[in-house]
Amino acid sequence: MPLVSHAAASTLLVNRSPEQRQPLTMDKKTIIIAVVAILAIAGASFRLISSRSDGSSRVNLKPYEQLGAAAAEETAKVLNNQGSVVVVVEGIEGVASPNNEAQIKGFKLGLGKVKGVTLKEVKELKRDMSGDPREWPAGRAAQIASMAAGAGAVVLFVNLPQSLPAPDLAALKGGPAKLVVVGTQSPLLQNLVSSGVVKVAIVARTPPSPAPSGPESPVQWFARVYQVIQAP
Repeated sequence: MPLVSHAAASTLLVNRSPEQRQPLTMDKKTIIIAVVAILAIAGASFRLISSRSDGSSRVNLKPYEQLGAAAAEETAKVLNNQGSVVVVVEGIEGVASPNNEAQIKGFKLGLGKVKGVTLKEVKELKRDMSGDPREWPAGRAAQIASMAAGAGAVVLFVNLPQSLPAPDLAALKGGPAKLVVVGTQSPLLQNLVSSGVVKVAIVARTPPSPAPSGPESPVQWFARVYQVIQAP
C-alpha cells in the first residue's frame, strides 16, 4: 500500500495545462474518489512508520499482517470452514512489496487457526508502473478466474477498477470460486457486493476513523482503517 503525499497528489491534479485539464473534468467524480482514497490510506499508513533507537525508521508491517489474518477469518466464514483458497496479490514489475509479503504471512497465520480451510496457492499479478491504477489490463478478470480453478474461494489483495467491460464482468460472475476482495472502495466493488458476485469486501474507510493519541495495536488499526462488507 504505497504512501502518497498530499503535495504529490495535488500536483497530479493541478500542475497541468488548460488543454490537459479538460479530459480530467470529464471524469471528475472518479478522480476525486481515487485521490481521496489514496490520501486517506496514506494518512492512516503514516502512523505505521516507527523509529529505531539509532534514529533510523522502518515500516511496521504488523498491521498488514493483521489485514491478512482478518481476510483469512472472513474467507473461512464464506467457506463454512471447509475448502481451499487461492490468494492473488498485485505487484509492480521490478518492485518488491513488503506489504504483500506481510499480508500473505498474516493470511497463512490466520488460516492456521482455522480447521478445514487450506491455502492452495499464492498467485501474483504484475502491473506496469506506467499503467493507470484505476483500470485493469484487458483479460485480467479472465486471468483471475483461471487462477482460482479448483479452489473454493479466491482472495484478491487487488484494487478493483472503476468499471469493467461486459466480458470481464461475465468472467468474474461465471467463476465457481467465491470472491473475497481486499482493497479500496469503488462503485464497481459496491455493485459486485450488492449483487452477490463478491461475497466479502474488506475495504479502506474513507476517511479512516481518527487515530488515537497513544499506542495502537494491529487489531485496533484494522478496525479503524478498514471495514468488512458482506453480500446480502
